[in-house]
Amino acid sequence: MKHLLVLALLLSSGATAQEGLYDPAPPPNSAFVRVLDVPAATLGGKAVAAEKGAASPYVVIAQGDFAVKAGTVSGRLKVEAGNFYSVVTSGGKLVLLTDQAAENRAKALLTIYNLSKASRVDLKTADGKTAVVSGVRSGESGSRAVNGVTVDLSAFDGSKALGTLRGIRLERGNAYALVLTDTGLTLTPSTTRTK
Repeated sequence: MKHLLVLALLLSSGATAQEGLYDPAPPPNSAFVRVLDVPAATLGGKAVAAEKGAASPYVVIAQGDFAVKAGTVSGRLKVEAGNFYSVVTSGGKLVLLTDQAAENRAKALLTIYNLSKASRVDLKTADGKTAVVSGVRSGESGSRAVNGVTVDLSAFDGSKALGTLRGIRLERGNAYALVLTDTGLTLTPSTTRTK
């Protein structure tokens, strides 16, 4: 049964996306931006929060420079219209990561963010046999679109599991942020719904 789940995770689906099922595109001349692993932040004057290891909802930010306060770190970042971004802090600085958009509604999009001290990590099935996203450097991210399935996933540094998520139900058309910190791996469904 496990082998069938792994095959379902990795095999391509022939289904086509239907009109109207896509997340909304950013409004003209704007982008979607969120924070990772920051309990209190402000993006262009909009308050957001991402508990430990989690991702906040995306907020709409006008193209160009905007002010960011993430915890105790402040600064300005620049975004381009039509893109999705995640803001993290590293070494007292703001880092802007470009996110892959969930464009294939017949698939689930997994994005792993390596916010740990491990120099490179791989996202695999929890048994370590099937790679999903490989070679994600510290402070960077990696993505892969997969079929909808329920699966156990782990982040690995070589053969050592750094965090495991069991019984994850991945739904077609949804995007998921997997954030690896030095305390483990967490999963947050991505959303553009804001308050």
